Formats: sequence, C-alpha cells, structure tokens
Amino acid sequence: MRPTESHPVHAFLFDPSLGLLDRAGLGDRRRRLVAECRGRVLEVGGGTGRNLPLYRDVESVTVVEPDASMRARLLPRVKAAAVPVEVHEVGVEAAVETFGPGSFDTVVCSLVLCTVPSQETALGAIHTLLKPDGRLLFLEHVQVPGLRGRLQSLSTPLWSRSLGAGCHLDRATLDAVRAAGFVITDCDRSGVLVQGIATISKRNTPEVQA
Repeated sequence: MRPTESHPVHAFLFDPSLGLLDRAGLGDRRRRLVAECRGRVLEVGGGTGRNLPLYRDVESVTVVEPDASMRARLLPRVKAAAVPVEVHEVGVEAAVETFGPGSFDTVVCSLVLCTVPSQETALGAIHTLLKPDGRLLFLEHVQVPGLRGRLQSLSTPLWSRSLGAGCHLDRATLDAVRAAGFVITDCDRSGVLVQGIATISKRNTPEVQA
C-alpha cells in the first residue's frame, strides 16, 4: 500500500460489487465488526468509506487509504459520519511514523489484508500502532482447503494484476495474524470469509483456533 497507488476501474466497481455482497450477508458482518470498536479507531484501507456510517460510540476514526481513486469516493462520506473522521493518504506501513506507537485502541481491517504487499509488515505496523490492551478487528477472505483453495491460488495471479488491484485470494491470514504477535480471541469462519478479534499476545492467553 503506497500513496502513489490509484486503481480507477477497481474503485468504480467497488461499491456496486460490495452492495451485492452486503445484501447477501456481508453487510451484517460489517455491522457486527464495527460495533465492537471502542476509543480511538484506525481503519486500515478504508476503501470507498462503506464502514463510515456504521461507527457509533467511539472517540474518533482515522482512516488510512493510499489509493487516490478510492479516496475520492471515500471523502464525500466523511461529512455524513456520526463521529469525528480524518482521512490520510498513507498506507498502514507508514502510519507508525505518522501517528506514533500505541496511538489507537482499535484497528479495523475489512477486506484489506488481502491487498497489502506484505502481511507481515502490515500486521507488524498494526501491532505497534495498538495500545497494549488494544484490539484488532478483522473481516477478511482467506484460502480454503481442498479443490476450492487450489482454484483460489490458480486465479490469484491474473485477478491480482487486473480487476483485483493487488488482491490475493489465497492468503493464510489467520496464520499471519498469529505470527505477528496476536492472539485470536474470537473467530467466526464461513467459507472464504473469516471475522474475528485479536489482541496483543500475552503469556497464557487462551486462543481461538480456526
């Protein structure tokens, strides 16, 4: 995720595509995800701002979105938000320098860990940006076992370089979250979608496996 990115076709298709998925159940998942937010919130890769109307009872929301085409569609939604929102054109990798360690109570990743160049780097930055008692809330698509998973891997190179705008269909995101020093304390997996809550790892903290 770099500030110079711009994917106009992907941005144009994003809202119509997500609208269909929201009506099919993704919208309910996003509402449940955002309802868990507290305090100062960082949303990574805010896209076109579809989560902004859902935020309530938080101190503020900071959105990092480096894609200029996405940001152009996100900014008009800021005024309609019920909470204070600010938007920055940096990616999460640069956010540590921008905001400083331990700046946020909650980090939200919604269909974004599939697109970052390095999950290790992005999740490492998120770990640093969170307060010690902060939480990572995630809603992501991941690789599934068997034939369907193999098809995801076969499709990813073409999809990522075209309409997917860097999206990888076959990432083992849960493993990456754990490897970055998080404990997954809540996890709901259905097909390719996984929704959960992760906290910064401490010894003897029970973890949900999925």
